[in-house]
Amino acid sequence: MTHLIYRSWTKVLLMLILLFAASACLTLTDSSPSQTQAPEVTGGSSAVSQDPDVIIVEGDVAFGPGSFDLTEPAVGLSDLSSYKATLIISFDGTRDGQPEQWSRTYVMLANLEPTSRQLTIEKAGDISDLHPVFMAEVDGAAYERRGENACAASVIQEGISLAERWEPAGFLIGIIGAEAAGSETVNGVAADHYTFDERALGLLGIAQSTGELWVASDGSYIVKYVLTTAGNADYFGEGIEGSLTLNYELTSGNQPVTFELPGDCPAGMVNAPQLSDASNIQNMPGLLTYDTFSSLPDAAAFYQKQIPDLGWTLLGEPVITESTVLMDYTQGVQKITVIITTGDAGTKVHIILGKSQE
Repeated sequence: MTHLIYRSWTKVLLMLILLFAASACLTLTDSSPSQTQAPEVTGGSSAVSQDPDVIIVEGDVAFGPGSFDLTEPAVGLSDLSSYKATLIISFDGTRDGQPEQWSRTYVMLANLEPTSRQLTIEKAGDISDLHPVFMAEVDGAAYERRGENACAASVIQEGISLAERWEPAGFLIGIIGAEAAGSETVNGVAADHYTFDERALGLLGIAQSTGELWVASDGSYIVKYVLTTAGNADYFGEGIEGSLTLNYELTSGNQPVTFELPGDCPAGMVNAPQLSDASNIQNMPGLLTYDTFSSLPDAAAFYQKQIPDLGWTLLGEPVITESTVLMDYTQGVQKITVIITTGDAGTKVHIILGKSQE
């Protein structure tokens, strides 16, 4: 899709933020908002985009007449202990003259202490892949299930957490110049009400928009945001015209939210003590391994003391040989197996987390 960038020398940076946020929504698939990035632009009258799909149109941009600006729609969320965020993105129009309707519903459940998140994506209408998506983060492990595929688990990698890539508020489009429309209570929260149109999006002459948002009077986070934009190929791309609607609501702010992983999800991270000289540590969902110079009997004694102290119950009798110790423990529906082996390079500890009914 070709992007139009209007260059206004007084507000060029804000304009770039808005237009690329808009582009992220228009080309939305199952990629996250953070995957859409604006090219670097430097000051001066001769700045030229290196992207062949970007057209730079010089001229002043008219923004909204109001005094309220919101260029970071996810502002304030990190100050909430928990919340539920729901975003419905829907399109109703035509593509190459043929009717097209679709919607995607994103629901994020978030707890910040301890940190846990769940995101579900439901799709409907004229979308090639209608399979639902489930993602979650619990105790350092990331879980994902797409359609009928099995649930998979991995270690959360820096920079690609659900909060960084899939926060529903991150799909919203920033605004400049919204007008105050009073105060009211929305979703149980005292909020300031604002209205805006295509001018606040920098889209005057490109598309027609109507929008409203409610911002928490205490906390400044978005409680509700509704935007409908009607346009043709100038906005949506060649052969497409219609209306795109973003409907966002935040509920259960600072109220505990709970969720459960699907039954087929693998075990999570292994939270077990390690001997003080542990080295070559590898910790992944369901498995913790490391090396130690402790003797096999000393390592076995360590876990025979530490694991029960954490609330685990020994299952059967330990299996002990000259080179191996095997111990099983249960706690609720979970099972931990401790395997300690010895060899020429020292002692190796394997701790496997699974489900007791398996």
